[in-house]
Amino acid sequence: MKTRLIVTSIFALMFVLASTSFSQEKECCKDKSSSHCGDMKSSNENKDGKCCDKHGNAGGDSSVTGMTCPVSGEAIGEGQGVKFSYYGKDYTFCCEGCVAKFKKEPMNYIKEEMTCPVMGEPVVKDVFVMHEGTKYYLCCKSCLKKFESDPDKYKNGPKN
Repeated sequence: MKTRLIVTSIFALMFVLASTSFSQEKECCKDKSSSHCGDMKSSNENKDGKCCDKHGNAGGDSSVTGMTCPVSGEAIGEGQGVKFSYYGKDYTFCCEGCVAKFKKEPMNYIKEEMTCPVMGEPVVKDVFVMHEGTKYYLCCKSCLKKFESDPDKYKNGPKN
């Protein structure tokens, strides 16, 4: 229990420090890898003169890829975006800021039913563990203990 409290405290501190550095950025959309993209709303133009949307992103042409960011809903052009794998499925985001928001509360952005990586049962929103800054949902407390004992075995989702 002490370990869990310490890990949670460390995560909270890292989140506060990261949030502070995002808010100190003054320019909008220097590039698509910018981790502050999702938090910038004050400027409407980036260095190239392209307009930024309400999330501070320069945008991309999704007509070729058909991809949109699951967090901001922004179109993601060919070869653009930031990839992150969660429970064995790859997701593409418009910027690092959206990846951070997704990791904090993935259930808010995943539309399909999620299953426990330990037992394959439907997950419960109140049963989760934080691992490397990402929230992983499970079906019960016994699965929570199994996940914590070997996260690398389970973090890529249920084994078929």
